[in-house]
Amino acid sequence: MSWQQNPYPPPQGYGAPPPMPQGGYGGYGAPPGPPPPHAGGYVPPPQAPYGGGYAPPTGPPQHHHHHHPHAHAHPPPPQHGYGAPPAPPTAAGAYYLGVPVPPPPPNMPAPPPPGYNPAHDVERIRKATKGFGTDEGALIATLAPLDAYQIDALRHTFKATVGKDLLTVLEKETSGWFEAALRAKVLGPVLYDCWLIKRACQGAGTHEDLLNEVLLCRTNAEMYILKQAFQATYGKNMEKVVEDELSFKTKRMFVMAMQGVRQEDNVPVDHQMVENDVATLHSAARGAGTDEIAICGILIQRSAPHLAAIAQAYQHRHRRPLSKMIDAEFSGHMKDALRYIVDGAENDGQGVTRDARLLEDSMEGMGTKDERLVYRVGRLHWNKHRFEGQIKPAYAQLFHKKGLKNRVEGETSGDYKRMLSAMIGS
Repeated sequence: MSWQQNPYPPPQGYGAPPPMPQGGYGGYGAPPGPPPPHAGGYVPPPQAPYGGGYAPPTGPPQHHHHHHPHAHAHPPPPQHGYGAPPAPPTAAGAYYLGVPVPPPPPNMPAPPPPGYNPAHDVERIRKATKGFGTDEGALIATLAPLDAYQIDALRHTFKATVGKDLLTVLEKETSGWFEAALRAKVLGPVLYDCWLIKRACQGAGTHEDLLNEVLLCRTNAEMYILKQAFQATYGKNMEKVVEDELSFKTKRMFVMAMQGVRQEDNVPVDHQMVENDVATLHSAARGAGTDEIAICGILIQRSAPHLAAIAQAYQHRHRRPLSKMIDAEFSGHMKDALRYIVDGAENDGQGVTRDARLLEDSMEGMGTKDERLVYRVGRLHWNKHRFEGQIKPAYAQLFHKKGLKNRVEGETSGDYKRMLSAMIGS
């Protein structure tokens, strides 16, 4: 299967959500096939295409044919099909970034997955960090192969056994970009995203790329998990923290995104609604003044398959990509945020080309943008099916024929290089 093709739905079984049509592009669509072997012999539940390990949306989708296609109509208010509030995480956990994750805070820790003994890895880490000097190779060999359930079990077992926080210990023993790569691994998918949001909103200036990549194109279930975990971890309301960093229409756009009322990805695409949206987008960008909120509302609240259909229809009707309209009508952070969404919908419709390009952007030109490289590899590597089956082949085809690993190893050095290389895999 080439990386451009849409994969078929994941197999049913323990922990698997109902089959969903493919097309998600928030970085979370999973190609099919059995999961790769995991340390300890544990095989997690099948990976979900859209990160939604919650109850499916209630009721049939409500179609919105009532607005005139050329009106400056703002997107309709959330209705069924736009995601009823997701159920809280269950003891079985949920899906996040397309992979099964244990229930994040404030839930009780999940038990270790079958076949994985975290006490063994706790002892390896204790030995690697005891006395004078640190055995960085042992840390890499121990941590890099672990999946989200295993790293969660290790973190909790380390705290219970040693009486110290695992990340705090590693931060004292390591430094620089090696420390940053370890953090991306040790926190797991959910808590690392929480940390990234806090990082994006700290100090002078807002790290806009981070907010775009962590908060946009998320399923309602993922947004629910993220907000709950952020509150439990930092004692602050995530929405307020982000809103305080933004202003005007960009703030309104992120408020919409964080509400978690996006059309669900398993709602069938309504092609009349697609045509209406294309007309609204075109109309909102014409004449005196751009109706930014009308455009943002459509791009923020529509499902991934629906946005992919909009991108195709817009190109067909207006003979130019939707991304060119965004470039012409917007600037600054709002342009970058909307381009992140639209770039995911264009090309393959699943964000594969966009995510491969973002990896390359971290390394091209003068100097490696190490922070971006760490968090992009860190966030993408959890979903092995998508990373191995789509992102890495796309990267090799588009940017570096020797592959992502070869490119990263040429841009990094030392333990930092070895950790990223281990996360990327062969």
